[in-house]
Amino acid sequence: AMGLAVGAARGETVLQRVLKSYDAVQSLSCEIRRDTPLPDGQTMRMLSRVYYQRPDKLHVENFSPVKRRIVSDGTVFRSYTEGAPQGFSRPVAELNEEMLRNLRMVPGSAANMLEPLQGGTEVPLEATAEFPVRAGYDNGKSFAVLSLDDKGRLARFEIYGSAAQTDLLTRTDFSAFQEAAPGTWIACLQQATVMVQGMERTETTRVDNLAANGEIPAALFQAEAFFPNVEFVDAFEKIGP
Repeated sequence: AMGLAVGAARGETVLQRVLKSYDAVQSLSCEIRRDTPLPDGQTMRMLSRVYYQRPDKLHVENFSPVKRRIVSDGTVFRSYTEGAPQGFSRPVAELNEEMLRNLRMVPGSAANMLEPLQGGTEVPLEATAEFPVRAGYDNGKSFAVLSLDDKGRLARFEIYGSAAQTDLLTRTDFSAFQEAAPGTWIACLQQATVMVQGMERTETTRVDNLAANGEIPAALFQAEAFFPNVEFVDAFEKIGP
């Protein structure tokens, strides 16, 4: 609990503390598998291999449900879906906020869920036996709750319709933690529940073969080799369905 007290003394919010912990990761590679059960009994599986290196270098190979590859060399972002007539490319400097967030977030981390909460007011919440640190963030439209375990790791993330916390919209439980870098925890098992029109939908994400701050071959971020004969345009609407 020492670390938690130190964070509070610095005037950091729980949110800032969790997000800051990802700063120690300069490069990372992993495989991400997301399984979503469908109403017909089938399961949709999203499978991808990811290589990440600051600043703004990313290589994602999606194997399913569609074959797609993203390569950002730090200057230009390119994406191509197998079979499409053209690929999409845009200078990193011109990407919109959401695309930049996806490009810059540490793969497998909770950064993409947490960053949109920045700038909201923190509401301290009562501790529970399971979660000694809990904090809420109200943005007027919804109320997010972060719950940390006794090691200071983000163990649960919830979004409610309001601060009353009676109407759960989503909940993600994080477990099977791996310390990617000192003080940086990535949950290799992430179980999400989403409420859609009163129905519960679940989604399970697994992060495998996680390796941080190692050497990633520079060739992985050089786009030309991966997109032979692909024409790139800076327009989403031309890329087909």
